[in-house]
Amino acid sequence: MLFFERMSNSTGYRPLLGDSRFQAFLWTQFLGAFNDNVYKMIVSILAVRIASDSSLGSRYLALAGAVFVLPFLLFAGYAGQIADRFSKTRVLQVTKSFEIVVMLIGMIALVSARIDLLLAVLFLLALQANFFSPAKYAILPEMMGEDQLSRANGLLELTTFVAIVVGTSFGTFLFARWSDQPLLMGGTLLAIAVIASLLSLHIRKVPAAGSREPFRWNPFREVIAGARDLRAQPPLAMSVLGISWFWFVGGLFQLALILAGKEVLHVSETQVGFLVTALAAGIGVGSVTAGAISGDHIELGLVPLGSLLMGLFSIPLGLTHNYTFALILLAGVGFSAGLFAVPLNAYLQEHADPKLKGRILTTNNFANMLGVILASGVLWLLHDEFGWNAGIILSAVGSVMLLGTIYIVRLLPDITVRFILWCAMVTFFRVRVQGRENIPRTGGGLLVSNHISYADSVLVGQCTPRIPRFLMWRPIFNTPGLKFFFEVLHAIPINAESPKNTIRALREARAVIESGELVAIFPEGFITRSGETEPFQRGFERIIDGLGTPIIPMYVTGLWGHPLSTKGGGIFSSWEKLWRPIVDIKVGEPVYGPISPADLREIVLHLATSQTGSLV
Repeated sequence: MLFFERMSNSTGYRPLLGDSRFQAFLWTQFLGAFNDNVYKMIVSILAVRIASDSSLGSRYLALAGAVFVLPFLLFAGYAGQIADRFSKTRVLQVTKSFEIVVMLIGMIALVSARIDLLLAVLFLLALQANFFSPAKYAILPEMMGEDQLSRANGLLELTTFVAIVVGTSFGTFLFARWSDQPLLMGGTLLAIAVIASLLSLHIRKVPAAGSREPFRWNPFREVIAGARDLRAQPPLAMSVLGISWFWFVGGLFQLALILAGKEVLHVSETQVGFLVTALAAGIGVGSVTAGAISGDHIELGLVPLGSLLMGLFSIPLGLTHNYTFALILLAGVGFSAGLFAVPLNAYLQEHADPKLKGRILTTNNFANMLGVILASGVLWLLHDEFGWNAGIILSAVGSVMLLGTIYIVRLLPDITVRFILWCAMVTFFRVRVQGRENIPRTGGGLLVSNHISYADSVLVGQCTPRIPRFLMWRPIFNTPGLKFFFEVLHAIPINAESPKNTIRALREARAVIESGELVAIFPEGFITRSGETEPFQRGFERIIDGLGTPIIPMYVTGLWGHPLSTKGGGIFSSWEKLWRPIVDIKVGEPVYGPISPADLREIVLHLATSQTGSLV
């Protein structure tokens, strides 16, 4: 697939899955989620069997759901503080050891078949998961860099939802097979807990974050403190809001599907189970795809796309009466949800203060559980009080998602436009980049490239996860249909006929670099008309003079003769040149200090003979 062409030798899913320490982490969390759902399903079935009537059985089921959520609300503050104080590796190992103790008690509860004991064990399992979760998410950026974080999150979400689906199914199978042999059921769960605990010993060791915050015995004070921290960092707060919306929609869909199977699709309980499976499987595949598309950075441009697709799939889902079509649409909703959630999780993990990461992720977990509870309340209000059937509810959620997409685009216009341009780039070109690591991840810098086509700004801009600000001639800036994109990306227009305007634009570019951002310039001043790199003009010197920030030389080749270049020929004169030609971009090592236009041009030209890089 196209997405996988972006991987280099040191990044991508293959080296990630080849890391035995990361494999141990994945399997540990997979078996934990699997065991939780196996036991939860067994308790649910037993609760219905133990109940003397159907109303009592449904009450037990609701109680089981509440018992599993309660620890995430009551003890979330403790979990965050522990993750911030101790090595997250050690926290994961200790919590998995605690799961063994819980499963030993679980064997007693299964043998006794007492609903109070069964629910108590379910509470302890959720308590263990509450302490496991912040450390699980917070350890990812400490185990690897940002270049693998999105992929790691994709695999984490995939294995989590696979564990939920398979664990739920296996719990049903286990009860059907050994309902009269509770020791065998309990022994199976205990064996899984032991295996997970042993695997956790192989997780990569990370040092403690070193938080010096006083321990808060009131767990809600920690969540309140986390909310204050998020309020001071709006991008992180919006990430938490987005992730909680994901859990709200997921919880609402899971509950509404049970009703939709009866009221709209008129299918059996087994077929309803397949609907939930399609949703979860879609989330897993979408999560991995999000990691692949993101490549070596966190691609927030997937968030509005995921939101848009969720809305487009959800509306017809609520209107259809065809079971097969519903399965396809649900897989689409799940796939879109994966695209939506993975970048937000990765962004939250990467940008939260390392010493407060546990607190931030705990606050996120608390908000997520509120989203799940709110989903139950909304379903009750719309279905029981307002009389909406499940199909209308699903379509209404889709409509809200479309409105939310508009809000997200208004919130992230530059990131959205950048992602649209990336989609256009990979559709029409095959781009190979060498030396992308030479572009600084932080701090100011000036990107300097030759100018061979009208597509150069898009191609150069996609070589870094950051959004460079381009200097461009005003006639190009004012191009109908493109001006909107240039304005959103904050391009800096230059009027060649006005020296004062030119000086003002160069001063603005200098101020942008001083503020820690990237600026890109084509110092030839125009697109080449000969295919050769023209002499460089002196404007870049005024921008960079005395700043001490790097100049990053770049060379673009492969587009001479393309319709977007100045070489003669119509749009259909060369199909090979028009449709996905190979474009090579060479990024040189940063240059510091004063340098003449001629010397900088020579450095750029020298890049033309360097080795070709990997596809983006």
